[in-house]
Amino acid sequence: MRNNYKDPNSDHDKNDLTQQKSRDMEVYAASFLDKFMAFVERQPIPYWLTYFVAFLVQSAIMHILAWTTGWLPSYTLSSILFLFPIWQWVPLVIMTYSNSVSRQALASFSPLLDLEEKELVRLKYKFSTMPARGVILGSVTWGIVYIILVYGTINPVMEYFGFGPFLATVTILEGLFAYLTGSAIYYHSFRQLGLVNRTVKMVRRFNLFQLDPVYAFSRVTSFIGVSWMIMLTLTLLTFPIQFISGLVLVILGLQVVLGVAAFVLPLWFVHIRLRSEKLKLLSELNRQFESTITKLHGCLEKNDMGPVPHLKDALQGLSAERDVMNQIRTWPWSNSTLTGFLSATLLPIVLFIIQLVIQKLIGG
Repeated sequence: MRNNYKDPNSDHDKNDLTQQKSRDMEVYAASFLDKFMAFVERQPIPYWLTYFVAFLVQSAIMHILAWTTGWLPSYTLSSILFLFPIWQWVPLVIMTYSNSVSRQALASFSPLLDLEEKELVRLKYKFSTMPARGVILGSVTWGIVYIILVYGTINPVMEYFGFGPFLATVTILEGLFAYLTGSAIYYHSFRQLGLVNRTVKMVRRFNLFQLDPVYAFSRVTSFIGVSWMIMLTLTLLTFPIQFISGLVLVILGLQVVLGVAAFVLPLWFVHIRLRSEKLKLLSELNRQFESTITKLHGCLEKNDMGPVPHLKDALQGLSAERDVMNQIRTWPWSNSTLTGFLSATLLPIVLFIIQLVIQKLIGG
């Protein structure tokens, strides 16, 4: 007789369960960048170390080319040659870490959500995986931006640095590839910010006395804003300030504005809900005050002093409760998160001002 029993622990059934879990989780195909980042994370060494080594190798190759073509004296370094390797590999580190932060934030925030496990798994997938089509469209868009920037700055840059035809061609192609991949950090960031905004709107009611879960997503939004400031700071450290054109200046300024907006706007809805909840509780508290004071006045008018001590205690308790309520913050982030974000935001601004002063002094 044929035995139709299947061992639930068999390899075949394990594969079926894995495939079913994958189908439940995936709502779209992952982008090539997500697949690459996942591949790097699976390696036995830390992902950031892999990207750091890649950054060093690319920077070394560019410097070797600069030495062999005579553009740079042997064994000397130029900051401009680090610009594109930074934009090639640092965004991958940032996106990988941001995925980890968003998964942790979602786990902390999930008690406020009325979602089934399967829905939470899908939401987790969305937070940490970009759609292939979106990444491709973003790459094409930023590729066009890069071509425009090169067209507007290539002649003065080539004249100032004295790049030869070969080194200039290699550098331009290196920059194009960096823009096509590194620029995904913007699409990745805007996607996560949109997901944060939509996720917090799923909450039916916020508890003012349990704010730790509410603060969870502020770690995501603050890191995204800080990451943009990091990229801006690294760009200012490597890109010659005299070649910052009007378009480049607009992009840099817009990055500061977007960094602040990234931190605040996705959680603005939470602030409104928390403030509304606080006003609701304070309104109820004021009604209790009014009722207690009315009872107290009634006792005084009737010269019935018996309930007065109890009413006095009630008023003191209500007053203490109001003090506690007034101290509850309705901004959905902790003071340490806000301080860290503001410090990171001011850094590129201060650096840019210092560079301008130095440039003016040298030019003068």
